Amino acid sequence: VAPSAIAFKNTYPSPRAMTSEDIQKAVNDFAQATRRSLAAGFQVIELHMAHGYLMHQFLSPLSNTRTDEFGGSLENRMRFPLLVAKAVRAAWPAELPLFARISATDWTGGPDELKLLGTKNQPAADGWNLKDAIVLCKELKKIGIDLIDCSTGGNLPDAKIPVGPGYQVPFAEAVRKEAGVLTG
Repeated sequence: VAPSAIAFKNTYPSPRAMTSEDIQKAVNDFAQATRRSLAAGFQVIELHMAHGYLMHQFLSPLSNTRTDEFGGSLENRMRFPLLVAKAVRAAWPAELPLFARISATDWTGGPDELKLLGTKNQPAADGWNLKDAIVLCKELKKIGIDLIDCSTGGNLPDAKIPVGPGYQVPFAEAVRKEAGVLTG
């Protein structure tokens, strides 16, 4: 299942677009998994909203083409991940840390990542980007997420990622400064 019936690439099967009932069940399943984690003795949880996993797919307009309350605008595309974060925070003790791992960009060459990295590549399709990630992280902070683990990519099979020492540090720095939340 996915937000939209879009295959990762043409050699992959197409997922089934989630219904409203599927979405609510997934939110409930995250909360239940949180309670099981607590009962098992875990002391930290990290919500995975990166690397093309389900919550990242909802965030990116390249993998989320829904026309309901879970698609379209940034506010709507953030709705599912924020519902999950709220449900998990409610099920997880306030004194225990709750992290969220995000992809700060889909690596489509948008102007914010080009400026950040000091490159002059031409922008491609407008996917999930740092500006959107900062808005998300501000909302996650309001919910009580303690730390944002900044990663990038994973939602597009052919993304050009300039991998090298510290290449994701500028994204974490921008999120920390702009969203006012701890980052890693």
